[in-house]
Amino acid sequence: MADVDLNAAFGMTPKDAVSYFRSKGYEISDRWQEVWAGAHAKAFTVAKAMRMDVLESIRGEVDKALAEGITERQFIERLTPRLKALGWWGKQAWVDGQGTARNVQLGSPHRLKLIYRQNLQTAYVAGRHRRQLAASRTHPYWMYVAVMDGRTRPSHAALNGRVFRWDDPIWQYLYPPNGWGCRCRIRMLT
Repeated sequence: MADVDLNAAFGMTPKDAVSYFRSKGYEISDRWQEVWAGAHAKAFTVAKAMRMDVLESIRGEVDKALAEGITERQFIERLTPRLKALGWWGKQAWVDGQGTARNVQLGSPHRLKLIYRQNLQTAYVAGRHRRQLAASRTHPYWMYVAVMDGRTRPSHAALNGRVFRWDDPIWQYLYPPNGWGCRCRIRMLT
C-alpha cells in the first residue's frame, strides 16, 4: 500500500464552501428577520451593520476564515479593533426604520463568535450539498444525522437515522441547517 500524505488533504481549502460564500452579494438590514431565508442564501448580511464599510470588514474576515482556516479566536482578535475604529462596537442607542429608539448590542466577542460560526457552517453545508447533489446518481439515499447531545432539539433527534431519497421533497424542509444553530448533517448512502 502506498504512503498517503494526509497533510496535503488537511491543508486544502474547502473550495465549494469558499465558492458559495464568495458568490453572495450584500444585504443591509436592521434586523436579521427582515432578510428572508432565501435571500440569506444569496446575500451576506449582519443585523445592524448598516454601513458598507462595516459589512465589508466583517465579510472580509469571514472569507479569510473560510479560505485560510482562520480560527474563531483569530477572527475575533483581528476584527475587534477594526470594528471599534469604525464605531460598530458595544451597546449603543439605536433608532430603527420606524423611528423607535432602543439600546442594542453592536459588536462584541459573543456576537462575532455567532457571526463566525453561522457563516462558516452555512458555507460548509452549501459546499457539501453541492457535492452530494453531484454524487446523487451513485449515492441516491441521504440519511439525516443529528449530533445527539444535550443541546440537540427533540425534533432533530427524532430525525436522526431517517433515510430519504435525495430528490424527496422533504429535503426542502429538513436539509440542515434547518433551524438556528442546527449542527446536523447528511450522510450519503448507496
